[in-house]
Amino acid sequence: MNLKKVPKEDYVPEQHGPVYNYFYALKTHLFTVMSVNVLFLVFNIPMMLLAFAFVLFFLPYINSVFVPENFVQFMFDSGVVGNQSINDVGSDAAYQIYYLIVLFCVMFLLGSTLLVIGPFQAGFTQVYRNLYRQEGVFLFTDFKDGMKTNWKQSLAASIISVIVTALCLLATGFYLNIGTTWGTAIGTFFVILFFVFIIIQNMVYTLIVSRDLPLRKIYKNAFLFFLLKFGPCLGLALLLIVALIIIPAMLLVTTTYFAYAVVVFYYLTLIFGLVQYTMAYFTGEVIKEYIAPMDAAEETVEDDDLSDELTEEEGDAD
Repeated sequence: MNLKKVPKEDYVPEQHGPVYNYFYALKTHLFTVMSVNVLFLVFNIPMMLLAFAFVLFFLPYINSVFVPENFVQFMFDSGVVGNQSINDVGSDAAYQIYYLIVLFCVMFLLGSTLLVIGPFQAGFTQVYRNLYRQEGVFLFTDFKDGMKTNWKQSLAASIISVIVTALCLLATGFYLNIGTTWGTAIGTFFVILFFVFIIIQNMVYTLIVSRDLPLRKIYKNAFLFFLLKFGPCLGLALLLIVALIIIPAMLLVTTTYFAYAVVVFYYLTLIFGLVQYTMAYFTGEVIKEYIAPMDAAEETVEDDDLSDELTEEEGDAD
């Protein structure tokens, strides 16, 4: 029995649709989302270091332009940083641009939940799930419950994510560097697969904290969700790129100290929480559409019942 008191502001009239509920919950609990954003960065410092290692290894591997010395020369040749008569100044500017690109890639790997510590992510996703359900949000209690209840599956999911991410990036670099048409085609396929896996992985964490299923079936259901909501999922992938890379990059075009401060604030307090809340809310809506709701007292259901029900709903959708 749930003894937690649900705050009055968490109740939303039923006649409102999901768009209204999304913004209402976000407005009501903006401070919670921002707090989760800060905790997300703090708890994932080890994965941030791993993300730096990934980017510094895979970026030059995928394209030799991103070898630092080659990148500096590319900046000179393209006229972005002046010419070699002011080599010291131009080199400093080119290296600055290079490491900003590295930073954006690191933030993308983190914010897309490809490289995160699984049990912590399960705790954060539990908070986002309760935001979606309008059940009342109790930040540290929900975080602890989500982490404690789902640590095994979420840890396994994070390990799978690290492996799949590395394999996708390795395959992308290998095939793109072959230099043939079919190599480019296969490399492009792995780039697409990389972004498909991002959406699936985000759905996986929400499913882990929402349904009692084996991890294999969780991934299966997440993949089915992706197919059933193919168009919206493409939009979510675009949203991730815009929010985590393009917006901060555009802010830094001015190269002013104020712009740097805005980007730091943007990453530190807002965008990871907002993006992951959006993904969890979307997944919650899909679960609600394709999987019958459980009674409040039901914390476990038979695995086959859920999978069969999802399959039936998929057939109806087709």
